[in-house]
Amino acid sequence: MSFFSNWFGPKKKKDQPDFAFYENVIHTIAVSETLKDKLLRKVRQAFDHPESFYDQEGQYQLSARSLNPRKDDALLPKFVLIDLLQDHNEMAEVDWKETEQEVRYWIIALLAAKNYPDSLSNEEKYGRNVHTGEVLDLINQNELKPLGYALEILDIDSDSYVFTIVPLHRQEEVQEMFRVLK
Repeated sequence: MSFFSNWFGPKKKKDQPDFAFYENVIHTIAVSETLKDKLLRKVRQAFDHPESFYDQEGQYQLSARSLNPRKDDALLPKFVLIDLLQDHNEMAEVDWKETEQEVRYWIIALLAAKNYPDSLSNEEKYGRNVHTGEVLDLINQNELKPLGYALEILDIDSDSYVFTIVPLHRQEEVQEMFRVLK
């Protein structure tokens, strides 16, 4: 193989995590035992029967994501996990241009769904000209961490922020998991 084929040739697909990895993620970030059971079943189904998540026209059924049968099967477990966590308010997704109040709404919903005892104010603190990513970081650093929680973002290669909240002692572990899921 020549030098240029290494640079310009076909790219090697990134290895995707196996079911055991997802099982660990589920037990680490999901709070509800009932939800954990459902997630384990559905993520296993995404590995074993990916076609079951598409309708007859090939449209992904859990959300409006543009996933394609067979082409995106390796990504399917990740999006099944995300979409089911979102359906149960244990993960949230906000657009890159969301207002601070919308971001706060979802963070407060996550705290409530996970039965974390402290809550945040729904009052805007950082102004309207602060980018969504900055708002997430400011709330995380100034408001969540002092309460013993961390906001962790899962990069899904889109123009939105997908995130959850975890206890501070789990922050590094979840960061590493999300790095692998990226």
